[in-house]
Amino acid sequence: MQRQCFLDRLRVTATCAVVLLHTITGVMDNTDMTAYPLEERVFLAALDMTTWCVPLFVMISGYLFLDPEKKLPFKKMLAKYCRRILFALFLFGVPYTCIEMIILEQTAGISMIGEAFIMVCRGQTWSHMWYLYLVLFLYLITPLLRWALKQIPKSGLYAVLIFLLAGSSILPYLNRLFGSDAFVVLPDSGIYLFYYLCGYLFVCADKKAGGDSGGISRRQLLAKREGVQLKIAVVVLICLGAGMVCSRLFGDYSVQMAYNYPFTVAVSLLLMYLAWNQEEKLRQKNTDFWKNAGGLCFTIYLIHPIFVNIFYKFLHITLLDFPIWISLPVIFLTVFGLSVVMAWLLHRIPVLRKYVL
Repeated sequence: MQRQCFLDRLRVTATCAVVLLHTITGVMDNTDMTAYPLEERVFLAALDMTTWCVPLFVMISGYLFLDPEKKLPFKKMLAKYCRRILFALFLFGVPYTCIEMIILEQTAGISMIGEAFIMVCRGQTWSHMWYLYLVLFLYLITPLLRWALKQIPKSGLYAVLIFLLAGSSILPYLNRLFGSDAFVVLPDSGIYLFYYLCGYLFVCADKKAGGDSGGISRRQLLAKREGVQLKIAVVVLICLGAGMVCSRLFGDYSVQMAYNYPFTVAVSLLLMYLAWNQEEKLRQKNTDFWKNAGGLCFTIYLIHPIFVNIFYKFLHITLLDFPIWISLPVIFLTVFGLSVVMAWLLHRIPVLRKYVL
């Protein structure tokens, strides 16, 4: 399959967003924010503006792994992709867990490695590693999904997507909005399957409109045919963003959800759609830079909490120690910059680059 340049842009943008997100939650999850009402509003608005990062990562995976023309037997999924996630999970998760145990117990010992290994098997490691467990699960069910998608008509797929969206996002939101349990809902985790399948819809749209050989001409045709839709999508995206920010800064709106927040779902799909439609223009720009930058994204995701923790747990410097308009960009840019440097250095190690990163 011809490399899709818009995926590299999305990876890099989503990685920046996830670092900002964890820079903020690293404070909010460990602080009584009632003493900081203004900062809490700003943080909530910023979170609303960044929680599309994980949905985009999942949709990118769906775009790549659910491609109906891609040969992807279960053996390859296990031997290549699942193995990579497992290596990353234990190579980084075990040391992270050991660090946490040393901080809590104020002691260290060789036995901690075995305990940390068991804890990682149980899913008890640094919070951001949850994403690796999710990806591992999606990879394991990918062969089954690929088979199922060949059997059911598009109408059946749309019905499944509507079911997942309603049960994992819209109905849980209505329950929280009205403070009731009036609606029966699905587990929140169902939204990740929704995103994964949405990635499949995007790659199917590629095939339907001409496939790899006609990729650029396809986008040219879409530009003429869907110019109005693109403008509408941009306007809707801007309105959604402005509405979410205003609701946090100027109202008493307090509903908080994770990646199944209905407005996050809408923003994520719009961003994917807009980037997908810019493929022709993106191919004409510096693709090597974005390809190389995209190659560092997984490593940046794995290591950036190290620098967040250095700030918050070792240096005891947080976003609340200075005016928010100073501390937030300074700490975020420092964490992101150090993560990029460390990721680049780790990629210089051939065995890590080949099997893990």
